[in-house]
Amino acid sequence: MNNLFEQIDLKPFNWVYRRVSEKDFQGYYHWHQGCELLFVYRGKGRVIVNQQTYEIKRGMLFFFQPFQLHKIHVEVSPETPYERSILHFGTLMLGESNLNHFPGLNSLLKQLQYGVNELQAFDLEDIYSYLYEVYEIFNKSLQTKNWEEDAQLFLMQLLSCIRLKDYNTDTNAISNLPLRPLLYSERLMNWIEAHYMEPFNLEQLADELHLSKSYLSRSFKRETGSNLTEYLTIRRIKEACQLLEMTHKSVEFIGESVGIKNASYFIQLFKKVIGITPHQYRLTHQKA
Repeated sequence: MNNLFEQIDLKPFNWVYRRVSEKDFQGYYHWHQGCELLFVYRGKGRVIVNQQTYEIKRGMLFFFQPFQLHKIHVEVSPETPYERSILHFGTLMLGESNLNHFPGLNSLLKQLQYGVNELQAFDLEDIYSYLYEVYEIFNKSLQTKNWEEDAQLFLMQLLSCIRLKDYNTDTNAISNLPLRPLLYSERLMNWIEAHYMEPFNLEQLADELHLSKSYLSRSFKRETGSNLTEYLTIRRIKEACQLLEMTHKSVEFIGESVGIKNASYFIQLFKKVIGITPHQYRLTHQKA
């Protein structure tokens, strides 16, 4: 029996640029831990999400919420290929906290992430040429050291296009729309974001969220496909990579900064996740 659900990817940022399928495109129901933005260059088919069906065609931009079940069904042939760019991003990396100086876009992103019965397909064919350039420029920017800033700008540009097309309203109107409650896994990830630099204490986490330790672990596993320890490790190593790139702090100091006081264990864990030691990583990634 074929798997109906895709394993959730824990990467906080994933980029696919202009992927083309000309045959054997296998559609299936799946979801992701973070948000997904799907932009269509060419294609014929439909997207099924939130009990709604939307047409796939040139210039369509789709926004999928975290953990939201959806299916892409495309009629693919050499004459009608399916070409798209896909951005998966964690809400903690490109989320609302980074848009505090842009309250309108901040509210729009929050509504897209958590809104109930929210519109999720945007026909932007009339500004296709603009979006084509925006995507191409961002793809090139990923080769530079400032790509994280460019990623934030890229997201803001897409949100501006969505707002211009379908959300031409004031900030207060957007802010007052109903929001869905956070999933347990989202609450857990928000807690980890605030505490990952400290030694992990499952009992403290359970107490603060008023849930049992076993229920927390089961809920996170059920909703994300991974356990809390795996997620915490990925978050810590991501921060360690950034510190290794951007600072000259010692490996021991960086390990402590991300909540791992034992330097030997930090080096061992880093190598297990990244494939090389922190020192080797710094030699190949240190910013000038």
